[in-house]
Amino acid sequence: MYLYTNQLSGPIPPALGKLTSLKDLQLSINDLTGQIPASLSRLTNLSTLCLHTNQLSGPIPSELGNLTSLQDLRLSINHLTGQIPTSLSGLTGLSTRYLCTNQLSGPIPSELGKLASLQDLQLSTNNLTSQIPASLSRLTNMSTLYLHTNQLSGPIPPELGNLTSLQDLRLSKNHLTGKIPTSLSGLTSLSTLDFYTNQLSGPIPSELGKLASLQNLDLSENHLTGQVPTSLSGLTSLITLNLDDNQLFGSIPPELGNLKSLQSLSLNENNLTGQIPTSFGNLGHLYYLGLLLNQLSGSIPSELGKLKKLVSVLMAYNRFSGDLPELCGGRV
Repeated sequence: MYLYTNQLSGPIPPALGKLTSLKDLQLSINDLTGQIPASLSRLTNLSTLCLHTNQLSGPIPSELGNLTSLQDLRLSINHLTGQIPTSLSGLTGLSTRYLCTNQLSGPIPSELGKLASLQDLQLSTNNLTSQIPASLSRLTNMSTLYLHTNQLSGPIPPELGNLTSLQDLRLSKNHLTGKIPTSLSGLTSLSTLDFYTNQLSGPIPSELGKLASLQNLDLSENHLTGQVPTSLSGLTSLITLNLDDNQLFGSIPPELGNLKSLQSLSLNENNLTGQIPTSFGNLGHLYYLGLLLNQLSGSIPSELGKLKKLVSVLMAYNRFSGDLPELCGGRV
């Protein structure tokens, strides 16, 4: 049954539970209201249940755990409340589970670690609390894990380093503490790593330089200390590097000039000292350079004038001296 992208309103009829031969129920992108009927649990042949982008409210029925043929569950962008039912751990054939952008609360059930077929788990933009369950490390087929924009706390489980198929890991905008686990260097397929706006501390692990597929690394707005690791120069696929608003110190590694794919480099609001490396003149794709609010000194390298794609430079509140070179043909 395909009724998505219409202007349907009102509640979902409980009588749909009588359509026991139904394999696909797609009612997404409408204006449906009310609760999800528990009677949908009778649709035991259902492989796809898409109710996302509506105005559904109330809890997720625990009875949905009876849909043992389900492979694709999408309930995101609604007003669902309550906890994630542990009964959903019975959906062992599930490959996609979108529950993001609701008002779900309580902990992430550790039982979700039983969903061995899961490839895509998105629980972001809810009110989930407690720690990230280490049991999620059993989901070795998972390529996407979105837990950002919740109220999760505690450390990042080192066991997440076992998710060797993971391509996109987003834990930003939570209350996570402790150090970044060095075990994450095992996520060699990772293209995006977002941990920004947490309370992470300690140094940036040099082991992150092994993530050769990484394109986006954002560790901003934490309490990270130590120096910027020279090993990050090994991230030759990197497009965005954001280390803003931490407590990093020492000089900027000249080796960062090897990141030839880099388009955005943001090191604002740290305690960095020394000079801007002349090697930054090699970053031919760079359009943004943020060095605001540090303790950098010396002259601004004339080599930055070679960066023809550079359109935005933030260097205020440092200790620069000498002549001001022409940057971006005066377009900055």
